[in-house]
Amino acid sequence: MGRWSRVVAALIGLGVGAAFLAYAFRGTPPQAVWDVLRAGRWGLPALVVLVGTALFVYAKAARWRLLLGAAPRLPVWPLLRAVLSGLALNACVPHAGEFVRAFSLQRAYGRAATAVLSSIVAERVFDLFGVLILGSAALAFVRVSAELAAAFRLLAVVAAVLAAGVVVALAAPRLVRRLAAAVLRLLPERMGGWLLRQIDEALAGFEPVRSPSTSIRVLAWSLAQWLAVALSVWGCAAVVGFDPGPAAALLVVVGIVVAFLLPNAPGYAGSVQVAFLATLKPLGIATDLALGASVVYQLLMVLPLVILGLAFLRPSLARR
Repeated sequence: MGRWSRVVAALIGLGVGAAFLAYAFRGTPPQAVWDVLRAGRWGLPALVVLVGTALFVYAKAARWRLLLGAAPRLPVWPLLRAVLSGLALNACVPHAGEFVRAFSLQRAYGRAATAVLSSIVAERVFDLFGVLILGSAALAFVRVSAELAAAFRLLAVVAAVLAAGVVVALAAPRLVRRLAAAVLRLLPERMGGWLLRQIDEALAGFEPVRSPSTSIRVLAWSLAQWLAVALSVWGCAAVVGFDPGPAAALLVVVGIVVAFLLPNAPGYAGSVQVAFLATLKPLGIATDLALGASVVYQLLMVLPLVILGLAFLRPSLARR
């Protein structure tokens, strides 16, 4: 991505974030949200949010370890550092963290960056599957707004498209390679050969999920990861003084995942507010309480991840 492309992407993210913030705070003075935060319980409920955040990061690293394959099996600690660095950069520049994760393993362990990126694509598919499973279970217990139902359908479509791509790559890797080779013949030989090697490495990156047992374990870690986020959401609500219940907390997670698919401002400003508000307000939660819980989410989940991730960024990219 060139310099001007990054500038345009950043401006779009800022514009979307500003629009979301204006929409979320429409009719609700910031002072009302500040009063909710000032009266909040910042003891045990806040600790619950931090524990949920830690469990989320560990589950994400453990799942990534499975997706990277067993030869050789990488230690968890470097993966935790890379995951934290990736999450921090994603919160600053959307999707930039995935490339940092890929190049951190390339520099430290000689893993092909394209193969690592393939594992991250597979990770996204399992992310969406996990959210859809938990969201479907939650929908059986609460009624949701038309907007959230539409967001849920969008998530299902994205998951289906990604899953179809992974299934094709797994079921017919030779066909994918032959098609790619036929297309790349149109390019200069050197460039085409390099791109074909990247495709070979990317196809190899999907190899671990050929195993049904590995796929089941990856899905289990995906469910654990999103349950950890739901625990943090529940803790955020408890800080400002209300109990959304397990189903509503899971639906907030669905809203967050959908919001994060869009261009985002730094720290997901605006996106988090809309996700909390669109989910909780139709369930009878006051606007100031929903917005207060969203700010707690940013303070106790997003901000610590950014601080830790940026601290680990340089060690993550160091050569071994």
